[in-house]
Amino acid sequence: MIKDAQTVSEFVRDLKHVIQNHPSFNNVTLIGELSNFKAHHSGHFYFSLKDDKSRINCVMFRSKAQSVLFKPKDGDKVIISGACEVFEANGSVQIYASRMNLDGLGDLYIRYDALKKELAQKGYFDAAHKKPIPKFPERIAVIVGENSAAYADISRTLKERWPLAEQIDLLAYVQGEFAVKSIVTQIEKAQNLGVDTILLGRGGGSIEDLWAFNELEVIEAVYNCTIPIVTGIGHESDETISDYVSDYRAATPTAAAVYATPNAKELEQVFRDYKNRYYIAVRNKYLKQSQNLKHIIGSSKLADPVKFVELKQYQLDMLQGRITHQIRIFDSLKRELNETQLNLTNLMNTKIMRREQMLVSHERDFGFYLNQQLTHQKNKYQILDTRLSRITAQLDQKIVLNQKQISQLDAHNITQMRRVLNLKQSRFTDILKVMSSRNPLAIMARGYALTKSNDTLITSAHQVSIDDELTLEFEDGILTSRVIRKDYKNGK
Repeated sequence: MIKDAQTVSEFVRDLKHVIQNHPSFNNVTLIGELSNFKAHHSGHFYFSLKDDKSRINCVMFRSKAQSVLFKPKDGDKVIISGACEVFEANGSVQIYASRMNLDGLGDLYIRYDALKKELAQKGYFDAAHKKPIPKFPERIAVIVGENSAAYADISRTLKERWPLAEQIDLLAYVQGEFAVKSIVTQIEKAQNLGVDTILLGRGGGSIEDLWAFNELEVIEAVYNCTIPIVTGIGHESDETISDYVSDYRAATPTAAAVYATPNAKELEQVFRDYKNRYYIAVRNKYLKQSQNLKHIIGSSKLADPVKFVELKQYQLDMLQGRITHQIRIFDSLKRELNETQLNLTNLMNTKIMRREQMLVSHERDFGFYLNQQLTHQKNKYQILDTRLSRITAQLDQKIVLNQKQISQLDAHNITQMRRVLNLKQSRFTDILKVMSSRNPLAIMARGYALTKSNDTLITSAHQVSIDDELTLEFEDGILTSRVIRKDYKNGK
């Protein structure tokens, strides 16, 4: 038996002791490709890390695996940190990983995406939080790096486009360990200077160079700023979370300055065009009005105002003459109407008195009947007289009104008034006819007579006998007769 020979256990134990006590094995950082990766249901990661020549087994326990910001898979090139250990059971060497990141810039992109999603869910990018950019700013704060190309581009653009605005330079660190605090300080300072707009810019660079604009402190400062912020960070393809939070994201610093300002030269041209158009419009209107005035003066009575006034005076005299003539006509009509009314009234009174005298001679029933009819006719006459008075009053009102408006009346008005008068007279005549037809004396005038015997009204042949003396009352007299024969109708 060889004196220096060791058991396997002793060798593995010595190997483990050496590795555990050697500083370089306690803090190992390796780069390689993931292989045979397995995420156990317990939360542990089991995998191999390999390159083109070697491979080593690795394990990452659940407490450490939870801090990995991406979902590992076979083929990913990663960087792991941890400690080297020897597993005594099989003598294998493996790495107990405590950190795992994608190789290169992968970790930054993961952090970028995670923060972007978180802020999007909180509403940091919503349009409702965007403040309008002033169209004509008077004071513009410029937050860029000192002596940077971005500063030069922004300054040149502001002077060319809108020299009326005051440029307030707030130079800051835009890269490195002091960048976050510097940018936040300058944003807060700008809010106290009474500026209209803030331009936050930086030249192009890698994601690491632009990372200060992805830090939460800077993002919060941009989001909470009370002044509208226009960002122009990096080149057109570069994006930072500050761009999403700002009120407007421009592709470049120069584009940010262009968006934040109007073009003074273009405005001058616009104003010049407006001025020229208004001048031409005013001139054309003046020329047109001048021509219209000349035409009016040349073609109207204004060319000879004295003749124009004399003509109008002549027309006025003619109108006054017509007015006087119309007044005379209406006065004549009114007199005729009054005379007609008086005559009609006298005629009615005369006839009524005559009827009353005749009706007094009648007795009892017939006299009472006649008195009722007379009273009825009186009532009708009063109604008629009331109507006639109202009509007369209406005519008087129309006459007064027509006298005021006589200058606008012509022969048609006279014809109309006569037609109305004839209509009223015709209606009055019709009423007299109706009254006359209902008068019992009118019935007698048509050949009828009242037959009496000893003052008794005879209404039947049976009431008289042969040789009885009868009295016949006609409209214009009384006859006395004697019955010499009696004949009955139908033999009765």
